[in-house]
Amino acid sequence: MPVEVIRKRLPGVMADLSHDSDRSQLRQFLRLLDTRSGGLFLYGRPRAFTELEQAQRADALLRMKRHPAGLVRGGARALKTLVALLWVTTDDPAEHLAAWEAMGYPGPDGPPRKVAKTVELVAIDRDTALQCDVVVVGSGAGGGTAAGVLAGAGLDVIVLEAGGYNNESDFSHLERDAYRRMYLHKGLGTTADGGMVVLAGATLGGGTVINYTTSFPTPNRVREEWDRVAGFSEVFTGEGYADSLDAVASRLEVNSDHGQPSPRAQILEKGLRDLGWQVGEMPRNAVGCTGEACGYCTMGCRLGAKRSTLATYLQDASQAGARVITNAHARVVLTDGGRASGVLADVGGFELTVRARAVVLAAGALNTPAILLRSGLGGRAAGRYLRMHPVTAVWGRFSERVDPWTGILQTRYSDEFEDLDGSGYGFKFETAPVHPLFPAAFMGWESGDSFKRDILGLGHTSVAGILLRDRDHGRVVIRKDGSPVFRYSLSRYDLAHVREGVARGGELLASAGAEEVISSTVTPVRWRPDSGTSVEDFVARVDAVGYGSNQTGYFTFHQMGTARMGRFPADSVVGADNEVHDTSGLFVMDGSCFPTASGVNPMISIAAIAHRGSSILASNLA
Repeated sequence: MPVEVIRKRLPGVMADLSHDSDRSQLRQFLRLLDTRSGGLFLYGRPRAFTELEQAQRADALLRMKRHPAGLVRGGARALKTLVALLWVTTDDPAEHLAAWEAMGYPGPDGPPRKVAKTVELVAIDRDTALQCDVVVVGSGAGGGTAAGVLAGAGLDVIVLEAGGYNNESDFSHLERDAYRRMYLHKGLGTTADGGMVVLAGATLGGGTVINYTTSFPTPNRVREEWDRVAGFSEVFTGEGYADSLDAVASRLEVNSDHGQPSPRAQILEKGLRDLGWQVGEMPRNAVGCTGEACGYCTMGCRLGAKRSTLATYLQDASQAGARVITNAHARVVLTDGGRASGVLADVGGFELTVRARAVVLAAGALNTPAILLRSGLGGRAAGRYLRMHPVTAVWGRFSERVDPWTGILQTRYSDEFEDLDGSGYGFKFETAPVHPLFPAAFMGWESGDSFKRDILGLGHTSVAGILLRDRDHGRVVIRKDGSPVFRYSLSRYDLAHVREGVARGGELLASAGAEEVISSTVTPVRWRPDSGTSVEDFVARVDAVGYGSNQTGYFTFHQMGTARMGRFPADSVVGADNEVHDTSGLFVMDGSCFPTASGVNPMISIAAIAHRGSSILASNLA
């Protein structure tokens, strides 16, 4: 990529970073690179990066990726990711990149179709005060469901969504545009140490608009664990929660009838079956998917097949009279005499005060605790017990074309290794569409030539995704300005399960016929199954790079547990009816409520918690 293009576009990417502190840290790293003293510290040469020859720069980057300081490793990874992002993405829908041409990637599948927006919005163009029965903060699997149930019960509901209103008319199917429009922190957020990319929805309908449609109910074993950990008798194992699971599955039209397997899924299934491992068909909240027109739904489903809360519960709420306000950033919960009385929010530079009989927080496990902490509510457990379902992957290069960006999102999975310890902790195998940005960010770098070969060979690549059920946890805290920070790193216990996932993922892809297997370590480890070396040798070489922060690449698509349900205020935030222990009239109804990690894609569990909690709240307010 020409240097002038990088210089032109890099300021825009820097501006997209989630917080001033992130921009400051990256600028500091870049300044160090441009000094001789920085060069000595970062890569052991008393020369600025710009003074080095190309081969010396490659060596410097490798040294930084092996640096004992995690922040240096994170800086090197961030630099590589940002440059790669500029290489494989564009902001111009008319531009067809040379990299796309080389890999056979078609780019957006035509212009978006015009579809009317049927959820009526309330415009805020001045400082405003409103009143209602219930104000719901968030509109995803939790907030959208709660709003639909509460409004359907005849209550006056106001929904505050921090993102905008995007529907089929807005889905450009350009990766960077989609992340900017519909993802938290524009898809550039990370954990505090930079070791895990954090992806979550930030649009009307939340994550349900851009997720993989995977619709597992809460496993019975997990429901039993949740009651045990929470100190409940029959909250999650009782009939009420079971009825809510059924109700949300029905409204979201969960089925296994629209899951034509893509080439990626066929590879996953072949490897699993050849090894005699369990394979299952994904339940999905989608109707009318067509394999040839699918693969772009993490950028919004143009077909209208995805039964998101935007297409279901929020429509119900709007038709029942709920008022919906977008681009509304909830600052704090208002209280009166120890009882929640409303929410104070910013909307386009104006102050919005919503007074209500009850407040429902459903801003997700990353932002709900931040609201609680800014408000001084929730007790000592607020922000604690953060689980992330860390995801890493093993890549397989095949002789035939796979075109991994095509086909229905997820249709096959395996629970063969869901219980590695006898306590229900292990990992799931899943696969998903792979557009250029994802491998550019996720795949490791050992030289410019090899990285270019990996990315431009994407058309022949498939992925075995490893979704970890993490036993141990992190924490959400807030900065002085009230913005959240995600402190999380994998424990040794959970890293052992990651290692097993990498080993079995390599074995799976080899069994499916991969010519080359590639790890997601910052410096990729490669294995050719026909070379005579074993998967054990492959894993030993991955061991040498490491599985920790900024050693192996990780994403999180599922965040949970930071305002968890439980009987005791010492280790939980909300009780059996989702009301916050220390503040009456304040409720939490999202993934924050999970007592431990769900172990499955959490949308249905979140919606069920919200359905049960809002049904109880509706009956109490009637």
